[in-house]
Amino acid sequence: MEFFSVFKYRKPKPSQDLKDCADNAVADFQENDFLGKAAEAGHKAKAAVEAKQYDDAWRFYHEQKSFYMRHANRSGFTARQTLALDSSVHEEMANILRIEGKHPDALVHIVYWVLAGADRPIKRHHKKFQSYFNRCRFEKTTASDAIDVVQAQTKMPEFHLARKLVSEWISRG
Repeated sequence: MEFFSVFKYRKPKPSQDLKDCADNAVADFQENDFLGKAAEAGHKAKAAVEAKQYDDAWRFYHEQKSFYMRHANRSGFTARQTLALDSSVHEEMANILRIEGKHPDALVHIVYWVLAGADRPIKRHHKKFQSYFNRCRFEKTTASDAIDVVQAQTKMPEFHLARKLVSEWISRG
């Protein structure tokens, strides 16, 4: 060994601990990438709808909702943030019910979607609500009355609330 050999640059060998740490981080990400898994389930659902396999699409949308809930839980979302994420899938679920001719059930999903997005409304809310409401052909409830009822809601926008509102409109005729 030469006296000055200590000053020569030697490429450090990767530490096994560092490699294990990186491997664990990648494995943890793959296991807990709930948004990625939700997106994958959503793509499968859309493909199933195009193939007219509505039961499969319904299952994939529920998987997507489950992954969204796991993501919200892991990320510490508020209740409103969680409901907004959850309700985003209901627009697509309503579409399946519309295709199947189940218009009152489809309207429930649209009402939930609109209620959960009330604090950040978009133009599509009003258009879809109007379209889905008209398909139900209610005789004693007008679309403007229904919109007023939906806009007046101050309770936490839960699916049961949407179902209750639509049930009231159905019972009126």
